[in-house]
Amino acid sequence: MNPDQEIGPESAANQPTHSELLVYAGRLLARREFGIAELKLRLLRKWAGADQLDARVAELIAELQADGALSDQRFAESFTRSRCGRCHGPVKIRMELRQRAVPDAIIEEALLSREEDWVGLAATWLAQHCTNPLDYATKGKYYRRLVNRGFSHQQAMAALALHAPSG
Repeated sequence: MNPDQEIGPESAANQPTHSELLVYAGRLLARREFGIAELKLRLLRKWAGADQLDARVAELIAELQADGALSDQRFAESFTRSRCGRCHGPVKIRMELRQRAVPDAIIEEALLSREEDWVGLAATWLAQHCTNPLDYATKGKYYRRLVNRGFSHQQAMAALALHAPSG
């Protein structure tokens, strides 16, 4: 059975044991890092309708945190590293981490720990996607694309200034 498959209504009466919860969580965590809220949601969705599931999932999550298998800090760092590899900016990364219910303090720490040269990252993306000199209209197009990738106004403008001189 695929770990992403949901259990049907006929199986909802099945009450997962602690070991079943642990095995499922372990399979998820073996594939990638998860945030605490994200893993909790996956476990609750898997066995929707089971009695006292919230309490058992909370207990399991506390156990996984104590063992070091689950950490919002590690998840935020991994997520930030992954998104920087895709040339996403700090605004977009921050928003995506907030959507995954990672605390703001951990988000800020993860973004600061990267010590990423955000202007350099934006300029790298721009150089990969635009090899010609930029005229005024093209600058506007690439400015919007940089902002949509999560770079601030200042970062996008600085990256455009670093690009080859206008035509």
